[in-house]
Amino acid sequence: MTTRPPSIQSRLILLVLGALLAVELVSGWTGYRRALHEADELLDAQLVQYAQIMLSLAHEGRDDEVRLPDIKAHPYQSKLMFQIWDMRGAPRLMLRSPEAPHHWPQGVKPSGYSEVTLTGHAWRFFVARGDNGYVVLAANDLHIHQELASQIALSNMSPYLLAVPILAVLLLLAIRRGLKPLHVLAADLSGRDPQRLDELPEAGLPRELRPPVRAMNQLFGRIRMAMDKERRFTSDAAHELRTPIAALRAQLQVAERTPDPEERQAAIAKALGGTSRMTHLVAQLLALARLGAETADKPDANVNLDDLLHDVVAGLAPQAESRGIQVKTDTEPNCVLTGNAELLRVLLRNLIDNAIRYVPDAGRVRVGLAREGGYVVLTVADNGPGVAVEERDMLGQRFHRFGNQAVEGVGLGLSIARRIAELHGAELVFGEGLEGSGLGARVRFPANG
Repeated sequence: MTTRPPSIQSRLILLVLGALLAVELVSGWTGYRRALHEADELLDAQLVQYAQIMLSLAHEGRDDEVRLPDIKAHPYQSKLMFQIWDMRGAPRLMLRSPEAPHHWPQGVKPSGYSEVTLTGHAWRFFVARGDNGYVVLAANDLHIHQELASQIALSNMSPYLLAVPILAVLLLLAIRRGLKPLHVLAADLSGRDPQRLDELPEAGLPRELRPPVRAMNQLFGRIRMAMDKERRFTSDAAHELRTPIAALRAQLQVAERTPDPEERQAAIAKALGGTSRMTHLVAQLLALARLGAETADKPDANVNLDDLLHDVVAGLAPQAESRGIQVKTDTEPNCVLTGNAELLRVLLRNLIDNAIRYVPDAGRVRVGLAREGGYVVLTVADNGPGVAVEERDMLGQRFHRFGNQAVEGVGLGLSIARRIAELHGAELVFGEGLEGSGLGARVRFPANG
């Protein structure tokens, strides 16, 4: 089962609350360490004062040890202890608290501070010596230090911990309000008809939303252009197919109804000619549709255009020789470019085939290939009737034909060649042909090396 990814709103709330909790934990630990230090300082100072008071009150007593009454008045009472010793002569314990041992605690220094473990607890001792020979030993359980520091740190953090749920609610409301333009945009997109490709308004949008909205508007523009092209393509293709289908149907009806074998054979021959034209038209339509798709093959390999050109010319040689047309090639070596060999073969064949189709019998076609700086330049020129200067800009448009309309064709060859040139970063331009007449085509490709 696929889990849904968290929303931006949830991510923002979790990230902000996580950051706040992390800051609170660091602050709490820092506060605990600081409180522990302050508690140590405070309790150490109390030990000093405690010892001073006991030294000032110490006096001659009985020879035996005096023990204080065991009165339980406070839970911290057992966390404190003291001893008063008379060090004049043999050391003698004069007074002690109920928790204090009867002997000098092992490990306690003769004066100053020291930490010793007694009965499984760590104690902080302070020893003070008076001028009258009395020594006071005061101590407190180190657990008091930690407990006091923990209580101080917890009391400091409690308001922040209680504020987290309130902060989460406020964050939710603030983030929802901040993301409202995104929800409005999503509602606009989800409620759109598939055919509605008008631009999204950018006015009033937050700065962060403008780049994706601008990118979507550009995408809508490209989709509009693609759909317009496809509509025109479909309309033109339907128009071009309607005529040969109607002619084919008429010829087949003639062949079906006529009793004359010769007339029937002529009708069948015309029908076969119509099917050839339809086959060529469908092949060109498929090629053009393939080039117009987003998945069209992109240039991806080194192609020697010289070798490819000679293969294409050799394939079209029978067509030219049958009409006495002379096809001459003038090429330079090392005309290598990055491209798709099959698409470039189609471009070469369409340009040369177009020249052979429109040149008169015994005419001439010249194909050139040369390097010019960082480019490979292909030229195809003929001495046919050519195309008027004012009409050359329309060459390469779908289903537009010029010149002799009796020549077999569908008006897609040059359109396919132009599209292949665009895919290779090249430009196809038309001009005059051989000796100031006919038509010339020039394609300039970026070269390798």
